[in-house]
Amino acid sequence: MQTLSVSPQQAAQELLARRRARGSFSGFCQFVAPEEPPAEHHMLICDACDKIIDGELDRLMVLMPPGSAKSTYGTVRFPAYYLGRKGSHGVITASYNDRLATRFGRKVRNLIREDGYKRTFPDTVLAADSQAKGEWETSDGGFYFATGIGGGVTGRRADLGVIDDPIKGRKDADSQLIRDNAWDWYVDDFRTRLKPGGAIVIIQTRWHQDDLAGRILPDDWDGKSGWVTAKDGESWYVICLPAKAGQGDILGREPGEWLWTDWFSPEWWEQTERTARQKDVRTWNSLYQQTPTDEQGTFFKREWFPRFNLGEQPKHTNKYLSSDFAVTEGDGNFTEFGVCELDPADDLWLTDWWYGQESADTWIEAELDLIKRHRPLMALGETGAIRRSVEPFLKKRSRERRIYARFEWITRTGDKPSMARAIQARAAQGKVHIPNTPWGDRLLEQLVSFPAGKHDDAVDVLALMGMALDGMVAGEEPPIEESDHLQDYTDDDFEADDSWKMA
Repeated sequence: MQTLSVSPQQAAQELLARRRARGSFSGFCQFVAPEEPPAEHHMLICDACDKIIDGELDRLMVLMPPGSAKSTYGTVRFPAYYLGRKGSHGVITASYNDRLATRFGRKVRNLIREDGYKRTFPDTVLAADSQAKGEWETSDGGFYFATGIGGGVTGRRADLGVIDDPIKGRKDADSQLIRDNAWDWYVDDFRTRLKPGGAIVIIQTRWHQDDLAGRILPDDWDGKSGWVTAKDGESWYVICLPAKAGQGDILGREPGEWLWTDWFSPEWWEQTERTARQKDVRTWNSLYQQTPTDEQGTFFKREWFPRFNLGEQPKHTNKYLSSDFAVTEGDGNFTEFGVCELDPADDLWLTDWWYGQESADTWIEAELDLIKRHRPLMALGETGAIRRSVEPFLKKRSRERRIYARFEWITRTGDKPSMARAIQARAAQGKVHIPNTPWGDRLLEQLVSFPAGKHDDAVDVLALMGMALDGMVAGEEPPIEESDHLQDYTDDDFEADDSWKMA
């Protein structure tokens, strides 16, 4: 039988490599995949994962473009390394569906079976009776469980939870229902399955301002990497890398410099940007730049909306009121009322606004206050279930307060972008004027963020106005009266030879 001889130097190098693999996540990655040395942006992930192992970090968010290998490091290699380091700990991973989650689970399981892993963590092996692709255990009591967003995770308590790709694609990202379901599952199911002190890693490409990352991060997050205080007060460490660097890049790239040019050439990136922008600038901004909205707007352009100071609007206008009701209190949506004035040139001037996350009794009084103040020719609302829940109480309070208006209930005709087409057309002609007020600023930001913004309740108010434009009556200029200062003339004041007929 032939035996392989190993020199002392080779043995020493092997032991050193194993020690490095056990001691740091980047060392582990280089040991199990020496043909794929971590790039600079991968080292950011590796360093953050080491902090999770050491207990210095328990909330990590990785936002990078497609193809940047963020899943390879964060979702495949890190859970395997974590189980090797932590022994009896448990890991739960999730993706937008069971199939993708199970595929990740298979890769983690197969990595643990590889020779490089066994040489690094010889005591961590798969239990003989539990080796399914999406659910398996280790011989020292650790476990791994993979599930789709919305899947059941009861009966398990994990020390590490990893969510990778919570959104399948554009269609799901634009669905309020799917975003709500993902958020509810994250709060009610996923987080409750973590042990006290358990760590969460979220890895994704941004699709929408209201996606999972968007609901966690504060509204004023500037897209920069580093420590961020989330809406609920938790501290998250965020690694946000756009394909094309901007100011203050965490990798130290100059503005305009591309990511991972050892793998993706500048020419490849340039073509990718052209193709993405040809389809929709939103695709480039969200998937590749991690900024789901364009500062200048996509559906609505910032430049379309003239600004004015209240009091400068035309005097001869007709007033209308539009509404968007948040029937369920505490669901994150706002009830909004907007007052517009339609002038003789068919320009809309927005002159008053109310919004809040209040109970129905509060916002019904607010709507009646606006009606009393402005006496609109028409008050608009959306028909259907919303009307059925709102109208009886609204009529009752209208009679009690003796504040009356003509209410018109408009039927929803499609999705939100479709309903906003009429007001979009009016705005594109520069005929929708927004005042220089805090609520005007807020409205403009919602418009330029639409349809990828976190909030669009104010846009819904305008969309309803647009759908009713054909039934609105514009204001009229008063007739021009003859001046009282015109001189009275008689026939004697004109000589016959001075007549224009004789000229």
